[in-house]
Order: sequence, then structure tokens, then C-alpha cells
Amino acid sequence: MLKIFGGIAALFFLAERIWPMRKGQPIFRRGAITDGFYIPLHYAMRVAFSFLLADALTDAGRHLLPGGRGLLADLPVWAQATVVLLTLDFLFYWMHRAKHRWHWWWRLHETHHSSVDLDFLASVRFHPLEKMIDRLVFLLPLTVFEASEPALLIWSTIDVFFGMLNHANVRFRLGPLAYIFVGPEMHRWHHARDPARREVNFSNNLSIFDWMFGTAALAKDDPTEFGIDDQDGYPQNNILRQWMFAFRPQAPAAGRAEPVAVDARSA
Repeated sequence: MLKIFGGIAALFFLAERIWPMRKGQPIFRRGAITDGFYIPLHYAMRVAFSFLLADALTDAGRHLLPGGRGLLADLPVWAQATVVLLTLDFLFYWMHRAKHRWHWWWRLHETHHSSVDLDFLASVRFHPLEKMIDRLVFLLPLTVFEASEPALLIWSTIDVFFGMLNHANVRFRLGPLAYIFVGPEMHRWHHARDPARREVNFSNNLSIFDWMFGTAALAKDDPTEFGIDDQDGYPQNNILRQWMFAFRPQAPAAGRAEPVAVDARSA
């Protein structure tokens, strides 16, 4: 798994050097070194939750389910991975919308939105408490799935690939595939600093849920600014202060705003 993730990171590092969207953005952009500390943290959390916890939930399901067999136990690996991807993306979509609506959850999610210069490395900036909640909630279906380790590895690889792609500083668009998968042209709008413009494109890997529930937005241009409302006070270069920023005493920043439409027909 580590080799796969390292290979994906190397791919996007090279792509950003060859086909950058925002030319002149430095390799060591603001917060890059701090984001580097998130890599081992979230890798450890992914192993602990996506594999160790997943195995524990699967074992629990074997004891709870009649006959001790999960819903996916007899399916081929590719079918297991497909069901896991669809189910977890569906849960992620609604959880993501809740993060932008509920102030306490937005406070944690702000950490991810705080990058002012997007690149593949920005995909790892998440408050650890947010990731713990994410994993605990949307891995629960595995209790009844009994997905195999190869299926979980396929899902995890897809999840990491699209996570890096969607934040990468690359001049690349999915074109018609954006109606199925999330691409950088969609996710950049979700990271717009304007709170009214970021209330779109909540999907994780599959954009189908945004199209189904009316939150999809595409455009030929990109946002001019990324970040959060309280950007001037945000500690870009201190990981501990970033975590504590979620618990600052000031009134919470508004995560929810009325969305401003971005014309999908112009994509």
C-alpha cells in the first residue's frame, strides 16, 4: 500500500511540474512543510482505520449475521470494491454536506479548506479528529459487507488517487467523465474562499451524487482565491496551532451559505 501511495504522489508531483494550472506557484508554497507532517499521521490513521478497524468490523459482522456470511463475501473482488466505493461515497457525500451546515463540524473541516495554494499535497491536510469521525461512521457498512482485503486496497487506492488529483495544481480536466468522477475542475470550486461559491461539489470520488442531488457545478474558469473566511488569522506553518484553531473562542465561521450557481453548461 505504501508503494502504491508513494507512486501516486510521485505521479502528481511530476505532473504539477510539467502541466501546472497556476504557473509560478512554488513547490514549497505556504504550508507545504507543515502538510508534510500530515502524511505519516494520516497514513497511520488510514492503516489503523481502513484496514485494522475494517477487519475488526468484518469479524464482528461474522458473529452478528445469520450464517456468519457478509453481503459481499461470495462476490468477486472487483464487485466487492465497486459496492464499497458506491456505498462509502454515498455516505461521504451526505457527511460532507453536514460538515458545511453544522458549525461544530465545520470548525474541524476548516482545516482542510485552509490551504490557500492547492496542490496534491493539500489533499492530506485534515484535522485528525475529523478523520477519526469519518472513518468510524462510514466504515460501519463493512460490518455487514465482509469485503476482502484486496477489495479494500482497491477502494483505498482509488480514494487516494482522486484525492490527490482533485487538489493537484495540474492543467487537466476530465471532460465528459466529470459527470461520473470528481475532477479538479469541480473540486477547485469547492475550495473557493467565497463561502457562497464553495457550497457545491461535495462528492468524494464519484460526482454522480452531486448531479443526483443538485449540488454539482462546473465552469471553464477557476476560483481566484482558495481558503477560509478567517484566513488572515490561520496558522499555515504550525500543525499543532492548526488543530487548536478549530477550538478558538471566536464565533464560528459560517460554513453554510446560499450557493452561487456556476454554469455547468459552460464546462
